[in-house]
Parts: sequence; structure tokens; C-alpha cells
Amino acid sequence: MGGVMEKIRPYLLGAALTAVVIFGMAQAQAPNGPRWEYLYIEQAGVRFELRDPNAARGGPRLLQAKILNQLGTDGWEMVQAGVGGYVFKRRLP
Repeated sequence: MGGVMEKIRPYLLGAALTAVVIFGMAQAQAPNGPRWEYLYIEQAGVRFELRDPNAARGGPRLLQAKILNQLGTDGWEMVQAGVGGYVFKRRLP
């Protein structure tokens, strides 16, 4: 009988560890905070245009990019702007 126990001991230990891992994973829960989706746009992909090309020469020259305006309309929030591009995020439903 002792020989049989010696042979199946690794399998019993493996089964016990598997049960512990499965039980531990069953106890895990999804994070409670909001989940976010991120988007990166390279600087080369954004084309800026004068907002009002007929504005007086002495006044402020405002620029706009249609893609950035559209992302804002679609619920994206700019997180970071740099030399290489822009990072946006929005909350997942």
C-alpha cells in the first residue's frame, strides 16, 4: 500500500494545487472603477486649418483640426499632446 501512495502522491499534490488555483480564480472580481479605451494619433495625421481665414491680420489666428473636433464630439478626451502625436481616452460602456 505504501508503494501505491508514493506513486500517486505527485498527482494528489497536483490535484490539490489545481483546486486551490481554481477556487482562488473564482473569488477574483472585476475592478470596480471605470474602464477606458485609448487612442493614439500621430502628429502627421492631423492637419490644422485656420478657423477664420478672413480674420483681421492683427487679431488672434485660431487653428482647428477637423479630426480633433470630431473626436471631441464622439466623447474622446485628450489626455496628452506631444511632438509625436496625441493620446485620447474615453469611458467604455
